[in-house]
Amino acid sequence: VMILQDLLSCEQPEQILAMRRDQNLCHEIGTYCSSELKLLFIKICIEHTKTFCCFNSRLARILNEQGRGQIGKSWGGAESPNCSGFTQAEFAAIDFSRVDLSEFTAEIMANIRMPNLGNTSQQVQTSVQQKVQNYYQR
Repeated sequence: VMILQDLLSCEQPEQILAMRRDQNLCHEIGTYCSSELKLLFIKICIEHTKTFCCFNSRLARILNEQGRGQIGKSWGGAESPNCSGFTQAEFAAIDFSRVDLSEFTAEIMANIRMPNLGNTSQQVQTSVQQKVQNYYQR
């Protein structure tokens, strides 16, 4: 109930960001002071803002996180993040053998439902035995 109240108190872009972060689609860029209070010669930060780059899939986030490190592409700063994708040349420069896709493959494997082969094997064996018996009973 408290989480729902928190979500409802946020504006729509903040709600969307919260959902994307929960789905592990975002990379945190940093935090900056987004609102200051000036008292004579002193500035006091009264609001900090975290910035993120969010992607349409976990695979896109993983490739951006690891690919940017390989080719030296910056995320920018907290106040002006660089969430752009790769150019063709940048994408071609990524060594995919060095990209760790274990998070992505774990997600895929968690959603795969394997058939119960033990039961299927027993059914095939029973069916074959019955057909052999029927053949020799003729």
